[in-house]
Amino acid sequence: MTATLGDAPDWQGYSQWRASQGTVIDETISLGNPFTSQVVVTNWASFNLYAVLNSGTGFTVVVTWFNDAAYSEVVDTQTWVLGDSSILNVTLPCLTPYASIEFTTGESGNQVITAYFTPQNLAVTKATYLTDNNIVSEYELTLTAGQSKTYVLPYVTVGPCVLALTPRDTSGKVYAQVFYNLENAGVQAGTVEYVTALQQSVTPAYPCGLYLSNTDGSNSHEVDVYLAAISQ
Repeated sequence: MTATLGDAPDWQGYSQWRASQGTVIDETISLGNPFTSQVVVTNWASFNLYAVLNSGTGFTVVVTWFNDAAYSEVVDTQTWVLGDSSILNVTLPCLTPYASIEFTTGESGNQVITAYFTPQNLAVTKATYLTDNNIVSEYELTLTAGQSKTYVLPYVTVGPCVLALTPRDTSGKVYAQVFYNLENAGVQAGTVEYVTALQQSVTPAYPCGLYLSNTDGSNSHEVDVYLAAISQ
Protein backbone atom coordinates (compact mmCIF):
# COMPACT_ATOMS: atom_id res chain seq x y z
CA MET A 1 0.00 0.00 0.00
CA THR A 2 1.36 3.43 -0.87
CA ALA A 3 1.62 5.85 2.03
CA THR A 4 0.11 9.30 1.67
CA LEU A 5 1.87 12.31 3.17
CA GLY A 6 0.24 13.15 6.48
CA ASP A 7 -1.43 9.78 7.00
CA ALA A 8 -1.60 8.06 10.37
CA PRO A 9 1.07 5.44 11.11
CA ASP A 10 -1.18 2.61 9.86
CA TRP A 11 -1.75 4.61 6.63
CA GLN A 12 -5.52 4.72 7.12
CA GLY A 13 -5.55 8.45 7.70
CA TYR A 14 -8.19 7.95 10.40
CA SER A 15 -7.01 10.73 12.65
CA GLN A 16 -6.88 13.13 9.72
CA TRP A 17 -10.66 13.31 9.45
CA ARG A 18 -11.36 13.04 13.17
CA ALA A 19 -9.30 15.98 14.40
CA SER A 20 -7.86 19.39 13.59
CA GLN A 21 -4.82 19.51 11.33
CA GLY A 22 -3.13 22.39 13.08
CA THR A 23 -3.54 26.10 13.54
CA VAL A 24 -1.36 29.18 13.08
CA ILE A 25 -2.39 32.06 15.33
CA ASP A 26 -1.28 35.65 14.71
CA GLU A 27 -3.26 37.88 17.04
CA THR A 28 -3.15 41.17 18.93
CA ILE A 29 -4.61 40.96 22.42
CA SER A 30 -5.08 43.56 25.14
CA LEU A 31 -6.64 43.93 28.58
CA GLY A 32 -10.15 42.51 28.43
CA ASN A 33 -9.67 41.30 24.86
CA PRO A 34 -8.22 37.76 24.96
CA PHE A 35 -8.16 35.35 22.03
CA THR A 36 -9.42 31.77 22.34
CA SER A 37 -9.05 28.91 19.87
CA GLN A 38 -11.12 25.75 20.35
CA VAL A 39 -9.46 22.59 19.05
CA VAL A 40 -10.58 18.99 18.57
CA VAL A 41 -7.86 16.45 19.31
CA THR A 42 -9.86 13.23 19.02
CA ASN A 43 -7.56 10.28 18.17
CA TRP A 44 -4.38 12.32 18.49
CA ALA A 45 -1.92 11.28 21.18
CA SER A 46 -0.54 14.76 21.84
CA PHE A 47 -0.10 18.21 20.40
CA ASN A 48 2.74 20.67 20.23
CA LEU A 49 2.15 24.27 21.27
CA TYR A 50 4.63 26.98 20.31
CA ALA A 51 4.04 30.57 21.41
CA VAL A 52 6.08 33.76 21.33
CA LEU A 53 5.52 37.47 21.98
CA ASN A 54 6.34 39.59 18.93
CA SER A 55 5.82 42.91 20.69
CA GLY A 56 4.55 43.97 24.08
CA THR A 57 5.51 43.09 27.65
CA GLY A 58 3.78 39.81 28.47
CA PHE A 59 0.84 37.45 28.15
CA THR A 60 -0.57 34.22 29.59
CA VAL A 61 -1.41 30.99 27.77
CA VAL A 62 -4.13 28.77 29.26
CA VAL A 63 -4.95 25.32 27.85
CA THR A 64 -8.26 23.96 29.15
CA TRP A 65 -9.36 20.37 28.59
CA PHE A 66 -13.05 19.49 28.14
CA ASN A 67 -14.94 16.20 28.15
CA ASP A 68 -17.66 17.33 25.76
CA ALA A 69 -18.06 18.96 22.36
CA ALA A 70 -19.99 21.82 23.99
CA TYR A 71 -16.81 22.81 25.87
CA SER A 72 -18.64 22.91 29.20
CA GLU A 73 -17.24 19.99 31.25
CA VAL A 74 -13.78 21.11 32.40
CA VAL A 75 -11.31 18.35 33.22
CA ASP A 76 -8.03 20.21 33.72
CA THR A 77 -6.17 23.43 32.92
CA GLN A 78 -2.50 24.25 32.28
CA THR A 79 -1.05 27.77 32.40
CA TRP A 80 2.16 29.48 31.25
CA VAL A 81 3.32 33.10 31.36
CA LEU A 82 5.51 34.55 28.61
CA GLY A 83 7.44 37.80 28.52
CA ASP A 84 9.29 39.74 25.85
CA SER A 85 12.36 37.48 26.03
CA SER A 86 10.81 34.02 26.37
CA ILE A 87 9.42 31.26 24.16
CA LEU A 88 7.04 28.39 24.94
CA ASN A 89 7.61 25.16 23.00
CA VAL A 90 5.80 22.27 24.69
CA THR A 91 4.22 18.96 23.71
CA LEU A 92 1.13 18.09 25.75
CA PRO A 93 -0.53 14.69 26.12
CA CYS A 94 -4.16 14.87 24.99
CA LEU A 95 -6.14 14.44 28.19
CA THR A 96 -9.56 14.63 26.52
CA PRO A 97 -10.93 14.93 22.95
CA TYR A 98 -11.52 18.69 23.23
CA ALA A 99 -9.34 21.60 24.30
CA SER A 100 -9.28 25.38 24.17
CA ILE A 101 -6.18 27.55 23.99
CA GLU A 102 -6.65 31.03 25.46
CA PHE A 103 -4.21 33.91 25.11
CA THR A 104 -4.85 36.66 27.64
CA THR A 105 -2.92 39.52 29.22
CA GLY A 106 -2.86 41.57 32.38
CA GLU A 107 -0.40 44.03 30.87
CA SER A 108 -1.25 47.45 29.44
CA GLY A 109 -1.13 48.13 25.72
CA ASN A 110 -1.26 45.67 22.84
CA GLN A 111 0.44 42.28 22.97
CA VAL A 112 1.19 40.90 19.50
CA ILE A 113 1.56 37.12 19.61
CA THR A 114 2.29 34.23 17.27
CA ALA A 115 1.42 30.64 18.16
CA TYR A 116 1.30 27.26 16.45
CA PHE A 117 -0.88 24.31 17.41
CA THR A 118 0.21 21.02 15.82
CA PRO A 119 -1.51 17.68 16.65
CA GLN A 120 0.76 14.65 16.75
CA ASN A 121 0.66 10.86 16.99
CA LEU A 122 3.66 11.00 19.35
CA ALA A 123 2.62 9.72 22.78
CA VAL A 124 3.92 11.56 25.86
CA THR A 125 2.93 11.03 29.48
CA LYS A 126 3.40 14.62 30.67
CA ALA A 127 4.16 18.09 29.36
CA THR A 128 7.47 17.82 27.51
CA TYR A 129 9.39 20.98 26.69
CA LEU A 130 11.38 21.12 23.46
CA THR A 131 14.17 23.37 24.63
CA ASP A 132 17.63 23.09 23.18
CA ASN A 133 20.20 25.21 24.99
CA ASN A 134 17.94 26.68 27.65
CA ILE A 135 21.07 28.09 29.24
CA VAL A 136 22.66 31.42 30.10
CA SER A 137 26.35 31.51 30.98
CA GLU A 138 29.37 33.76 31.05
CA TYR A 139 33.00 33.03 31.84
CA GLU A 140 35.15 35.56 33.70
CA LEU A 141 32.39 38.15 33.78
CA THR A 142 33.69 41.43 35.17
CA LEU A 143 31.24 43.47 37.24
CA THR A 144 32.51 46.99 37.81
CA ALA A 145 31.92 48.76 41.14
CA GLY A 146 28.18 48.73 41.88
CA GLN A 147 27.30 47.15 38.50
CA SER A 148 24.40 44.75 38.02
CA LYS A 149 23.44 42.50 35.13
CA THR A 150 20.34 40.48 34.24
CA TYR A 151 20.03 37.34 32.10
CA VAL A 152 16.73 35.75 30.99
CA LEU A 153 16.47 32.10 29.99
CA PRO A 154 15.21 31.82 26.39
CA TYR A 155 12.48 29.22 27.06
CA VAL A 156 9.72 28.80 29.63
CA THR A 157 9.98 25.31 31.15
CA VAL A 158 8.89 23.43 34.24
CA GLY A 159 11.76 21.31 35.48
CA PRO A 160 15.13 21.16 37.21
CA CYS A 161 17.19 24.34 37.33
CA VAL A 162 20.90 24.41 38.12
CA LEU A 163 22.89 27.50 39.07
CA ALA A 164 26.67 27.50 39.26
CA LEU A 165 28.21 30.76 40.44
CA THR A 166 31.94 30.93 41.13
CA PRO A 167 33.46 34.26 42.17
CA ARG A 168 37.11 34.77 41.25
CA ASP A 169 37.98 36.09 44.71
CA THR A 170 36.85 35.61 48.32
CA SER A 171 35.45 39.08 48.92
CA GLY A 172 31.85 37.88 49.09
CA LYS A 173 30.70 40.91 47.12
CA VAL A 174 28.90 39.05 44.32
CA TYR A 175 25.15 38.82 44.88
CA ALA A 176 22.77 36.68 42.80
CA GLN A 177 19.02 36.15 42.46
CA VAL A 178 17.33 33.46 40.42
CA PHE A 179 14.06 35.17 39.54
CA TYR A 180 10.82 34.53 37.73
CA ASN A 181 8.13 36.92 36.52
CA LEU A 182 4.45 36.59 37.31
CA GLU A 183 2.58 38.57 34.68
CA ASN A 184 1.50 41.96 35.98
CA ALA A 185 2.75 41.07 39.47
CA GLY A 186 6.42 41.99 39.43
CA VAL A 187 9.46 39.83 40.04
CA GLN A 188 9.34 36.87 42.39
CA ALA A 189 12.86 35.90 43.43
CA GLY A 190 14.77 33.18 45.16
CA THR A 191 18.01 34.61 46.52
CA VAL A 192 21.44 32.96 46.61
CA GLU A 193 24.52 34.90 47.73
CA TYR A 194 28.16 34.01 47.10
CA VAL A 195 27.52 30.54 45.72
CA THR A 196 30.58 28.32 45.30
CA ALA A 197 28.78 25.05 44.53
CA LEU A 198 25.88 23.94 42.37
CA GLN A 199 22.46 25.00 43.60
CA GLN A 200 19.40 23.10 42.36
CA SER A 201 15.71 24.03 42.27
CA VAL A 202 12.71 23.69 39.97
CA THR A 203 11.65 26.44 37.60
CA PRO A 204 7.94 27.36 37.41
CA ALA A 205 5.97 27.96 34.21
CA TYR A 206 7.05 31.60 34.03
CA PRO A 207 9.97 33.49 32.46
CA CYS A 208 13.04 32.82 34.61
CA GLY A 209 16.44 34.41 34.76
CA LEU A 210 19.40 35.47 36.82
CA TYR A 211 20.18 38.83 38.42
CA LEU A 212 23.81 39.53 39.38
CA SER A 213 25.11 42.47 41.35
CA ASN A 214 28.49 43.67 42.59
CA THR A 215 27.73 45.07 46.03
CA ASP A 216 31.20 46.60 46.27
CA GLY A 217 30.96 50.32 45.54
CA SER A 218 34.72 50.73 45.06
CA ASN A 219 36.15 47.70 43.25
CA SER A 220 35.45 45.39 40.30
CA HIS A 221 34.98 41.66 40.78
CA GLU A 222 35.01 38.71 38.39
CA VAL A 223 32.67 35.72 38.41
CA ASP A 224 31.90 32.62 36.33
CA VAL A 225 28.17 32.04 35.99
CA TYR A 226 26.03 29.25 34.52
CA LEU A 227 22.25 28.83 34.76
CA ALA A 228 20.42 25.99 33.00
CA ALA A 229 16.83 24.73 33.09
CA ILE A 230 15.51 21.57 31.44
CA SER A 231 12.20 19.75 31.20
CA GLN A 232 11.16 17.42 34.01
